[in-house]
Amino acid sequence: MNFTKVFKAFPVIEGQKIRLRPLRLEDAPELLAYYSNENVYRYLDWNGPETLEKSYEIIKDWNKGYMDGWIIRFAIADKATDELIGTIFLSEFEGARAEIGYELSEAYWRRGMMSEAIREVLGLGFNQLGLVRIQALVSDENTASAEMLKRFNFKAEGCLRKYECHGVTGECRDMWVYSLLNTEFEN
Repeated sequence: MNFTKVFKAFPVIEGQKIRLRPLRLEDAPELLAYYSNENVYRYLDWNGPETLEKSYEIIKDWNKGYMDGWIIRFAIADKATDELIGTIFLSEFEGARAEIGYELSEAYWRRGMMSEAIREVLGLGFNQLGLVRIQALVSDENTASAEMLKRFNFKAEGCLRKYECHGVTGECRDMWVYSLLNTEFEN
């Protein structure tokens, strides 16, 4: 997707509790810190960066991905401090479809911050990028993420058996496909 046709610059979205903004190299220590928590990376297909240097590389890669049009990945920052507490993204653009993904520092769980981030990114995807469908792949065991998506009217479409294999452990997991259509999104 050519984001520059839609945005003059990387969008910044102000919420009540959060700010969605570009990732910065200065975010690398926070990225490394929250990815060091197994509870954060447990259901992902990788364990996150293992060093500060890897954190810098990942931030550079995600930011380059925006310029190359394959991902728009936002830093989720605590609005009060501007500290990085997670990320949320749209990727896998195909026609009028994209995939949403996210992770959040455990210290900020159950505060409504991820709900706010998801709502804002869904709005951006449907209203500004003109998407018709946004989907998510959720590990069979990740019931918290599945419940979060259901609150936004995402529908479970089916299970992809042994679909995703972990980049470190090699363990293959069943993944559920959830989708939301633009006609079902409630701003």
